[in-house]
Amino acid sequence: MKQINRRLFLNKEHHLYLVKEEAPAPKGNEVLIKIASNGICGSDIHFFHEGRLGNFVVDEPYVPGHEASGTIIQNGPEAKRYAEGTRVVIEPGIPCGHCHFCKAGRYNLCPEVVFLSAPPINGTFCDYICVNENYVFPIPEDLSMEEAALAEPAAVAIHAVQRAQFRLGATGVVLGAGPIGLLTVQAFKAAGGGRVICVDVVEERLQAALRMGADEVIHAGSTETPMDNLGDVVFETAGNRVTTAQLFTVTRPGGCTVQVGWPNGNTVEMNIADMIDKELVYLSVNRYANAFDTALIWLGDGRINGREMITQRYTLEEAEEAFCWALEHPNETIKVIINNE
Repeated sequence: MKQINRRLFLNKEHHLYLVKEEAPAPKGNEVLIKIASNGICGSDIHFFHEGRLGNFVVDEPYVPGHEASGTIIQNGPEAKRYAEGTRVVIEPGIPCGHCHFCKAGRYNLCPEVVFLSAPPINGTFCDYICVNENYVFPIPEDLSMEEAALAEPAAVAIHAVQRAQFRLGATGVVLGAGPIGLLTVQAFKAAGGGRVICVDVVEERLQAALRMGADEVIHAGSTETPMDNLGDVVFETAGNRVTTAQLFTVTRPGGCTVQVGWPNGNTVEMNIADMIDKELVYLSVNRYANAFDTALIWLGDGRINGREMITQRYTLEEAEEAFCWALEHPNETIKVIINNE
């Protein structure tokens, strides 16, 4: 009997709607996954509200979503890695596997990468999806499907920390207390970082940062707290031109700055003299590579607290309501989860 596959489409008029189709059949080394939970990413909200993000534009209907967990229900004829019934998360960036960057282990830079939910590529807001078996990862036994769906954004934070250059016990500063910022606070500590300071303009998110391990928080609107030379390693996770422009001021001499967020407008005026004078290392982050195993381990053992990250839950039938909530209530939202059942 054929399974019915509900797929959530977003069109250029910013409308979300469900379409019912037959579930696909896995080919080659693909596995068919029954989706359990999806997180709504900030990029999903950009596409929903603005119809574009960077160079990606919604000009035809597509399926958003790339923070997904589910269960393998069928193996393709060449798939051998996992038994049917295995609970997995999906790494949504599928590279070519044979270019220079793939062979060097930096497959996130593969020029042929296919990223689920980057228009026009369909994503994971559906009941069933076929994925290359090499880009799914088994979920620890005690980790819920909802928390496992956070492996994708956790991988961004872990990749950022892996890119950073710091000594064990170094002081970190995280600019931005959104989902990626809060995950970076936790990943930095899990990787051997010391004291962590989190900076934001939203009091609710600063309180969340304290609950998730930040040692100190700073309200960016306060003029009382000097921002000079706060940390050995500074992560910009807000995707904001103002915080990006502050990076070299906030970082101590000899330190490292990591650009995780994508600043609005792309172009930022920065004082390069500060970077040169302090002899800073300036690094950037493009999604992630080789981070999902660690993300699942740290979510599973509690070094990253996924449960605390989830603030709202909806069903797939309520997806439009969920997207509207995330768009209209950013101060009350960390991570919205959409469950298929």
